Amino acid sequence: MPTDLITDPEVSLQATLQQVKRTDMVDVLKVQQAIIRATHTFMFNRGLVQVMPLMLSPITDPLNHSVVDASIAYAGSRWSLTKSMIFHKQLALLNEELEAIYIVSPNVRLEFADRAFTGRHLFEFTQIDFEFKDKDGAYVRQFMEDLVEYIFCAINAQLPQIVAKYRPDLLPVFGKFKVYRTEELEAQYGTDYELIKSKESLTPFWLLNHRREFYDKEDLNKPGTFLNYDLIWPEGFGEGLSGAEREHEYHQILKRMEETGTNQEVFKNYLEVAKDGLPVTAGAGFGVERMARYICRVPDINDVTPFSRRPGQPALF
Repeated sequence: MPTDLITDPEVSLQATLQQVKRTDMVDVLKVQQAIIRATHTFMFNRGLVQVMPLMLSPITDPLNHSVVDASIAYAGSRWSLTKSMIFHKQLALLNEELEAIYIVSPNVRLEFADRAFTGRHLFEFTQIDFEFKDKDGAYVRQFMEDLVEYIFCAINAQLPQIVAKYRPDLLPVFGKFKVYRTEELEAQYGTDYELIKSKESLTPFWLLNHRREFYDKEDLNKPGTFLNYDLIWPEGFGEGLSGAEREHEYHQILKRMEETGTNQEVFKNYLEVAKDGLPVTAGAGFGVERMARYICRVPDINDVTPFSRRPGQPALF
């Protein structure tokens, strides 16, 4: 029985402590540490500048699905807990001296209870975001492929005994990832196309053209086509990264806000900046816990954290 659903206080406390004390938890924590350590080195070598995360802001990612509101009143404004720093990445690159940035960003997304047992969702997690000025989606995808190879090689070298427990042949070098389009996979597999394709795949792949929020750039040569991309882990582990080229033209941002029903008043300051011109950027963000879950083949992502963060369920700590 999941520890989150145990109602007896004493039993619940003991079950929670068992999760903290699990021996394999140390393996997962070391893998997560290695992911972040390798990422820092890779980013430094590639010339990206680290930006510190923001946990509160008047604007944050509106997401393409509903979550419980996580905002407070402070200093005469409404401040939201960060769902992602997608707008701040774009704004930071207004600085003429910055060409590329990354952030190790704690994200809070208070998902509803229907996502409690997907195996993929936490209501609080760590995302590594990166953004490039004057680059396109193809550049970002190649960058991520290089980063995955670097991280996996580093983990094989630094933690071979741990990796061998879960992957006897250690982590592979994949080379180029295959590329698919959402409309093609949906036509082939139906509405659950992402999970089905993930389960049947042995290597990561890219999934292009999702209909999402206003900040994902629309291909003006092909209206209704969006220049975004998800990285899907194989073996049924599902989405590991989400990214896109960004809308930067004021009129196009307004158009996409109207189409997605976005409250323009919330983003009034962002729109004021957009009037004067936003930089052309592209980027992405990947979940540290999701990568560790894939590497260690953990069935439920709630088991990669010592402290339960299962959506819609109470936790003791």
